[in-house]
Amino acid sequence: MPSATAGGAGACLICDRIALAARGENPTLIAEMKSGYAVLGDNQFLRGYSLLLARDHVRELHELRGAARDAFLKDMVILGEAVSRVTKAVKVNYAMLGNTDPHLHCHVHARYGYEPEPYCRGPITGYPREMRDAPQHQFETARDSGLIASIREELRVLAGTAA
Repeated sequence: MPSATAGGAGACLICDRIALAARGENPTLIAEMKSGYAVLGDNQFLRGYSLLLARDHVRELHELRGAARDAFLKDMVILGEAVSRVTKAVKVNYAMLGNTDPHLHCHVHARYGYEPEPYCRGPITGYPREMRDAPQHQFETARDSGLIASIREELRVLAGTAA
């Protein structure tokens, strides 16, 4: 498998984010996992929005084989469970699109009972962009570091119970 540095610096936004995480310079880093890196999303419109960034530079899930694919899917589920436990979400949505950033990653969205109609019935992309991208929802280290620490701790707990 190609490494996360495939294409060189600047060629892939996700590879660049992974390189920052590996150097301890990505403030959104939750944890390094077997298959890649769990990070808090740049936008916290729905608290707990996280991503799993595949360590290997592949475009599609089916490009991972055997143990690498199994590890990615297992890590995705564990991250979703950790986010669910920490945020007390009523539902967790998983999305692997890659239309903008062609590097395998999974969006993990916590969903809440307070979400208004009709948005609560569809994907997060159903919310108007101006709502989702409002400045007050952008990642802030001071506000979001506690959430990162809580999800990281829950990942540690779940890793101890995972089979």
